[in-house]
Amino acid sequence: MEKQKLPPEMKEVFSTGHFAYLCTTDQDDQPHITPMFFVFDETNNNFYVMTSSDSKKMKNLKVNSKVSLSVDVRDAMNPFNNRGVMVQGKATVEKCIKSIPAVGDDEELMATCEDFQRKYSALLREAKFPINVEYQKFSETLVRIIPDKMTYWKGPNFITVNFIKQKKTFA
Repeated sequence: MEKQKLPPEMKEVFSTGHFAYLCTTDQDDQPHITPMFFVFDETNNNFYVMTSSDSKKMKNLKVNSKVSLSVDVRDAMNPFNNRGVMVQGKATVEKCIKSIPAVGDDEELMATCEDFQRKYSALLREAKFPINVEYQKFSETLVRIIPDKMTYWKGPNFITVNFIKQKKTFA
């Protein structure tokens, strides 16, 4: 099956954005939104975030795997230049990766861990003891987000990409 092509505007947001805002819901359908470090895998259009195995997000994902994720790039001088992408899809917990060797022989997960280290290397390199400990605590579980739909916006303009074939309805 051929991978859906993304517009360059979306790819640019993913490459320049530093945070994604992940929304999960609990058993009472209450939303929970948190900023996350993320990487985007252009080969399969998936997103990855890392979190603590005992976080609210993980508890919510056990109840409902449907998520929404937003990445944006803001222009403080002109809000009509703000741009971003909202992703709707399904999250799967991949592996607990307290250290890179925990991913074993899985080349895709190893590459994802390396992508995190490259993207956030300044944080890891310059972090002093308390920050490094917190980073490790919240980076022990890898979550993959498989998009169903992505919507790009810049000011009032929108582009949508659907990854799931639309069901045909008959009147």
